[in-house]
Amino acid sequence: MKTAVSLRVRSAGIDYQVFFPYADAPVRAALLAAGVRYDATARAYLLSMEAELVQRVQAACAQLSIPLSAPPLPIIPQVLPPPTPQNELLARYGQRLALKRYSSQTVRNYNTAFRAFLVYHAPRLPLTLTHQQILDYMAERVATGISEAYQNLLINAIKFYYEQVEGQPRQYYEIPRPKRPLLNPKLLGKDEVKALLLHTENSKHRCMLMLAYGLGLRLSEVLNLTLQDIHSSRMVLYVRGGKGKKDRMLPLSEQLLHWLRDYYRQYRPLTFLFEGQQVGERYSDRALQLVVKQAAQRAGIQRPVTLHMLRHSYATHLLEAGTDIRLIQDLLGHSSIKTTEIYTHVAQRTRPASPLDNLGL
Repeated sequence: MKTAVSLRVRSAGIDYQVFFPYADAPVRAALLAAGVRYDATARAYLLSMEAELVQRVQAACAQLSIPLSAPPLPIIPQVLPPPTPQNELLARYGQRLALKRYSSQTVRNYNTAFRAFLVYHAPRLPLTLTHQQILDYMAERVATGISEAYQNLLINAIKFYYEQVEGQPRQYYEIPRPKRPLLNPKLLGKDEVKALLLHTENSKHRCMLMLAYGLGLRLSEVLNLTLQDIHSSRMVLYVRGGKGKKDRMLPLSEQLLHWLRDYYRQYRPLTFLFEGQQVGERYSDRALQLVVKQAAQRAGIQRPVTLHMLRHSYATHLLEAGTDIRLIQDLLGHSSIKTTEIYTHVAQRTRPASPLDNLGL
């Protein structure tokens, strides 16, 4: 039977249900790229009733030379309430963040923090507030027990509005900041890393943990990898758009490449190197942290373990093996050597013997 795609209006009247040969991987990948999504609750592939999305599906079908059957788009009148001044500010705020090309995580965090600032002072607008009122707001939030990291986020989000969106002078730098504690990085011993990997039987999960420890990748860097980032002929892995929008090239070990090939033969990802339950969908941050937590429990590690601890362990173990700290800085993608120097506080080779051992007691 000839391959075909058809759209049918669902009972709710806001989505089309998309019918096509689900086993046909190229067709499925093309439709997902065009905007079709899988709804686990409905157990069906759906497409929102938007002219632009329908046109993208039509173009995808035309490119694959397969027929598309689609009913005409219904005319749905929408009466939207006028935007509030706060909503207009949020729109301008989000636009400025987008133009500054901040990371998606930073955009979400700033938007959430600034929205809380607006809601607290509504109906007053930020430009009507005095500097003292902003300090009072910060003091009240601190009194609720927020973390120092979230306090800094609030300050940065508020500063961004006044200085970047409204072009105000940098007077808001005068908002007091908490003193950053100098904490040693939390890491795992080599035996603990080995136990963690040995107790991770799923090949996808093991490869993600091996990349975090074997190359010192951050969580976002692991999950943003694509198939094109692995160059087996040169034995390198490219990290694109890491923290600070920096790219870097890392040496790829033979053992890790072997595991990655076995994983690929089993899962056949299409877009991202590690995909979720739906093809072409990036594996989620929370799911990966849960993988680490469960692996640590199976390995008998009592204290809390996060994926970032594998990055800390990578850097510390390199330093203990005699690797030059400047090279470690480059491998980790640190802008400043001072950031890399925190590992000198925990590397075993930097600790002198106690003079008590020489007393012969």
